[in-house]
Amino acid sequence: MPRWWPVAAVIVAGVAFVAHDRLLGFTDYYGLFGNGVDALVYRHGGLTARSPEPLYSFVLFDSLPFTYPPFAALMFVPLSLLSVAGTAIAVNLVNLVLLYLAVRLSWRALGYEDSVRMRVVSVGSAVALTWIEPVRMTVWLGQINLVLLVLVLWDLSRPEQSRLRGIGVGLAAGLKLTPAFFIAYLMVVRQWRAAVVATVTFAATIVAGFVMIFTDAWQFWTSAIIRSDRIGLISSPANQSVRGLLARALHTQEPPMWLWLLCAGVVAVAGLWAAQLAHRHGRHLLSLTVCGLTAPMVSPFSWGHHWVWVVPLLVLCLDQAVRWGRWWGYLVPVAAAVPLCAWYRSYPDGVVAIGIFMIPGEPLVRTLVQSAYPMVFAVLIAVVLIAYGRRAPTRTAVPDEEQVPDADRSPTMVMAPVVIKSPVVEEGKTASGSFHEGSKDSPAPRA
Repeated sequence: MPRWWPVAAVIVAGVAFVAHDRLLGFTDYYGLFGNGVDALVYRHGGLTARSPEPLYSFVLFDSLPFTYPPFAALMFVPLSLLSVAGTAIAVNLVNLVLLYLAVRLSWRALGYEDSVRMRVVSVGSAVALTWIEPVRMTVWLGQINLVLLVLVLWDLSRPEQSRLRGIGVGLAAGLKLTPAFFIAYLMVVRQWRAAVVATVTFAATIVAGFVMIFTDAWQFWTSAIIRSDRIGLISSPANQSVRGLLARALHTQEPPMWLWLLCAGVVAVAGLWAAQLAHRHGRHLLSLTVCGLTAPMVSPFSWGHHWVWVVPLLVLCLDQAVRWGRWWGYLVPVAAAVPLCAWYRSYPDGVVAIGIFMIPGEPLVRTLVQSAYPMVFAVLIAVVLIAYGRRAPTRTAVPDEEQVPDADRSPTMVMAPVVIKSPVVEEGKTASGSFHEGSKDSPAPRA
C-alpha cells in the first residue's frame, strides 16, 4: 500500500464530509442520517414479535410492511426495547462501524497487513464511501445490508479449514433470503463443509421462527415470501435486478414468469461461472464479490441499496491500481465509482431523487442510467471471463495475499492456496507431488 495513501484517504474523507455538510446535510430529511425509516420497521417488527399482532399484516406509516423472515423479527427484538430516537442512534452507529469493517476485511482478504496505515486508509475510505449510493441509502434508511455484507465477508474470507465456516452465510440468509445464494456458490467451488454448515444454520433460523412465532412463520413461508409486490413496484427505476430490467423493457408490472426465470437463470450461471474461475485462479475476494453482485441481479426485487458488495469491488479496483504501479491504474476505481455515486436531483416540490438510475433524460439516456448497476455487473463478468476463461490455472494458484507487495503483506495467510493437481505425472515426480509456479494472471510473489 503506497505511503501516500493515508494522507490521500484523510483528504478524500474530509472532502466527503464537507460535501455532506454543504449539500444535503446530515440531519435534514435527505441528509445522511435524516430518514431511518427502515430501522423503525425493524423496531416495530421486533415489537410485533413480542405481541399477538400478526407480523405480516401490519403496515407502518401506511406503506411499509415487514418483508423479512421471522428470524429477523426475533433478532430485532432488542431494538423494540429502545425509543425511536435510541433506535436511530444505535442503527446509525452500527452501520458506520460495519462500513469500516467491510473495507478493512476487504483489505485483509487481499492479504494486506493489518497495520496502522491500512486502518487509516480503511477509515478514510469508509467516510468517502458514504457518497456511494448503495452505502448512502443504506445509512439513510437504516437498512441491514452492511450487516449481511460483513457477516458473509468475515465468514468466507477465513481459511477453508476454519471452524464453523459457513455459519455467517447461514445467519445472513436467516435475516434476509438473498445471501442464501452463497450456499450455491460454496457448492460450485466445492467447499462442501462450509456449504453444509451454512445450510444447517439457515435451517436452524427457520426452525427458530416456527418455534417462537409459529403463525407468522407459517404465513411467511407459505404466502408472504412470494409477494414481491409488498416491497415496491417491479418496474421502478430503483429496482436494479433482472426482473426490474424486464418490467421496464416490456412496460409492465409483471413480466412473464418464464422469461424472468430464464433470464435470471442465465445470469446466475454466468455469475457462478465467473466466481468459480476467479476462485480457481486464487482471486478469492474477487470470487466472493462476483457472487455478492450476482445475488441482487437474480433477486425478484433489488433496491439500489442492496448492492453493497460494490464496497469490496472498489477495494479490488484500488488493489489492482497498486499492482499495476502506474498512475493510469487509478482510472479503474474512478470509472467504477462514477455510476455508483449518490448523484441526486432536487425538484421544486422539495423532493430529492438520489441515484443515477433516478436521473431523468431522453429515452436512450434514461434506459442506460436505469440499467446502471446491471451494466456494472455485466462489465465485471466480462472482465473476469476474458481474464480467466481461456487461461488454465497454474497447478498451484497464487492467492490474493501472496500477490501484494512484500511491505504490505500480512505475516499470516488469510486464505489457503488452491492446489490443482495434474493428472499427468512427469518423470521423476511422485503422484502426490505438486508444482509451485506463480499464477499466470498476476506477478509471481517476491522471494
